[in-house]
Amino acid sequence: MTRRGKAYNIAIIGILGALIILQAYIPMVGYVQIFPAWPAISTIHLTVIIGGIVLGYGGGASLGLLWGLTSLIRAYTSATDPVTLLLFRNPVIALVPRVMVGLVAAFIFHQMFKRHQSALAQTVKMVFAGVAGALTNTLLVIGFTWLLFSSKAAQIVPGANASNLGWLLITALAINAVAEALLGGIVTPILGHALLRFRRK
Repeated sequence: MTRRGKAYNIAIIGILGALIILQAYIPMVGYVQIFPAWPAISTIHLTVIIGGIVLGYGGGASLGLLWGLTSLIRAYTSATDPVTLLLFRNPVIALVPRVMVGLVAAFIFHQMFKRHQSALAQTVKMVFAGVAGALTNTLLVIGFTWLLFSSKAAQIVPGANASNLGWLLITALAINAVAEALLGGIVTPILGHALLRFRRK
């Protein structure tokens, strides 16, 4: 990588990292609370996905880790709903899904249709990366919750038990998952193309 390329990567990861911190702590920016006591819809995954696309695996994973650390800290200091308070104090649930968002986005964008580098192909890859990154976070949070908290299912979802917790969480978080996936599919190509054009200049 050239010196200019390294400088670009450092600048972008610094900007996106600062944006994640702002999103995490400015109300209704990184987490949009639609219903009281209901998990907020996240927009931070967009920043991590963009990082994975523009910076590759290392940048995507680093930004995902930063997001996970802010989730862990917020769960102890400023949780806005009971689910966040209970789940995201667990480092596995707080960190692993967030890191995987960046890795999945980077993998899809950099490995899918490698022979096709047209603007259309890049747009398609960004849409897939945005949707897959968003769903990766939701599904891994649900999966780890089921694995780690099935014995305490009723504390998470009233009426739940070890056998039906996963399905109840999928149902409960369906609105969040759809909203975050749509955001990922729409916003990712818009911002991704802009940053990639900037890098080429």
